[in-house]
Amino acid sequence: MTMPRRFLLAGLLLAVLPPQASAGIGCDPLGYPEGAQVVVVADNLLFNGVPMANWELRWRESPERLRAFYRSGWEARGDRVVETEFGGWKTVATRDGECFYTVQTKAAAGGTYALIGVTRPPANAVQAQPGAGFPMLSGSKVVNDLQHKDKIRNARTLLLANSFSIDANASFYRNAMSGQGWAPTFDRAVRTERGESHVLIWKRGAEEASMTIGNGLLGSSVAVNFVDRP
Repeated sequence: MTMPRRFLLAGLLLAVLPPQASAGIGCDPLGYPEGAQVVVVADNLLFNGVPMANWELRWRESPERLRAFYRSGWEARGDRVVETEFGGWKTVATRDGECFYTVQTKAAAGGTYALIGVTRPPANAVQAQPGAGFPMLSGSKVVNDLQHKDKIRNARTLLLANSFSIDANASFYRNAMSGQGWAPTFDRAVRTERGESHVLIWKRGAEEASMTIGNGLLGSSVAVNFVDRP
């Protein structure tokens, strides 16, 4: 009788992370060695259209033993393991179906510090487009698009750059956000150490959107943060 892959993985790795550590993006949980201290950083992120989960791990044993722990488990189930080294970090990685797992390790006081990540391809082409669904001026470039979902609240942070002035951006977003049902609660020019900027805040039901428009390399930078149930 052949056991399902997810149960084989759990048996090989002795223990499994709480399901939310990677199941939030549709991937099987990843195991960790006995005695390891694990902190979930994010269990359901969408970074520039790519679903991912991340966590930190600390262990009393060496980085070499931690990499061997994952390598042996992955190889035992027939998966190809890739190893790389860059900037003082040594990494082991593998693919399981559509999910890609990476374990980055380095020596730390008392043992090992590791950054573990899981990513998978976007479910559809629209999701894969950074900035999808957000209004923007012609020629705007999406620098980052980070979405986070958990059981308490959902959040999305966008960073854009364009060649338009601060005032032109503010005027555009007053109209665009209003057209999407957002009600303004704050709209004011603010002077900072980096020069003039403009801050706008809107509410829509339980949602809140805050935007800061300032000077950027292309002309203006637009940073906006969406939160529901704030």
